[in-house]
Amino acid sequence: MTRPPDHPLRLALTELMHERALPIFSGPVVVRSWVYLVDDNDRDAETAWIDSLDAEGGASAHGRLAVLTPKGGRIWERHGEFSTWLSFTTALDAETEAHKGLGFCTIRSADFDWLKRAPGTVFRSVEISVLPHAPAPDALAEAIDLTGAVCCEVFDGKARIWSDFRGHEGGAGRIYIHDKGLRNDELSRLLQSLIEIGHYRKLALLGFPVARELMAWLKDAEARLAGITRDMADRPAAQADILERLMSLSAEVEQRVNAVRFRQGATEAYARLAEDRLDSLRESRVEGFSTMAEFIERRLQPAMRTCEAASKRLDDISVRIGRVSDLLRARISITLEMQNQDLLRSMDVRAKLQMKLSHLVEGLSVFAVSYYIFSLLKYVIDPWTGHSELAHKLYGGLVALILALAWLFIHHRKKSLTGGEH
Repeated sequence: MTRPPDHPLRLALTELMHERALPIFSGPVVVRSWVYLVDDNDRDAETAWIDSLDAEGGASAHGRLAVLTPKGGRIWERHGEFSTWLSFTTALDAETEAHKGLGFCTIRSADFDWLKRAPGTVFRSVEISVLPHAPAPDALAEAIDLTGAVCCEVFDGKARIWSDFRGHEGGAGRIYIHDKGLRNDELSRLLQSLIEIGHYRKLALLGFPVARELMAWLKDAEARLAGITRDMADRPAAQADILERLMSLSAEVEQRVNAVRFRQGATEAYARLAEDRLDSLRESRVEGFSTMAEFIERRLQPAMRTCEAASKRLDDISVRIGRVSDLLRARISITLEMQNQDLLRSMDVRAKLQMKLSHLVEGLSVFAVSYYIFSLLKYVIDPWTGHSELAHKLYGGLVALILALAWLFIHHRKKSLTGGEH
């Protein structure tokens, strides 16, 4: 039996489920990750640079470049508005590191000077060390500030993590993982979750300064809208000025919406992703420390609430401007209707006046036409009759006849022009 053809996206979507997995399945290992914010104008330069690295021996795919060795490697990935670099190494002695530096600084910033050529700006860096031993207290205290640190069991107690969310060597944050029995791809998933939690948490905070600046502008905009509404009630005659002010404010609001809408949406998406990754850790508390979810939510949620409040206030003022515009349009419409009624009444008065004038002109026209006709006939008759009494009698009847004929002629022409209407 002939096999039906595959859908064009079948294999691509299958590979998508495995695309972002880290090739790290056992410790000890040290991972260093960077986030670069890359402007759209720099994407072509980034692509050219990645192609040059690919030519040096990397295995590339769409939006991803991996250069792997038996002892480690590096991975680049492109995202919407940022790119990530990840470097890892398994070339370390777990016994020695457990009592020394806990693996931190194994990968130094100086070892990656080549990254300085990467387009964009460094936004975040984190270093994660995974060892199969509980950390020596002195070594842990030296590497991580325990006074404000996070410590919790993750993946149902198969690992314990420590982090102080502070910058250390090269400005990188630090996370220490005590591997207590992670199996299969659990280490890979744990590392991926911890890296993404930090990345998305900090990316979400990009919207916070925008929200604070927007809040300050909204306070002024709401005061201006209140002033416009008050003037509508107090000064109904100043509609042109009110309309101009309202349209100016409406244009400013739309400009703000266009300017901040992407950042608002991205902030919400990043915050949700961070929350999803926190849920995937399956944390349990260690006495005396906050869990990672508690630490992040305590600091992230107020910022997100500010962003949400700014977004709602921006939408609210847009709706309120729409309502005020409807009221102003209704008032202008009523004013125009009243003006049209006044105009119609004045036109009716003018029409009646014109009719009276028309009748007056019609009467005068009869006399004027009759006078000219009589004058012409008199010039014809006088040579024959002279100034006799018979001529005067004839002129009297002739005047009456001419007046009657002139009136009938003008009246007939008027009816033919007006179609019989009066």
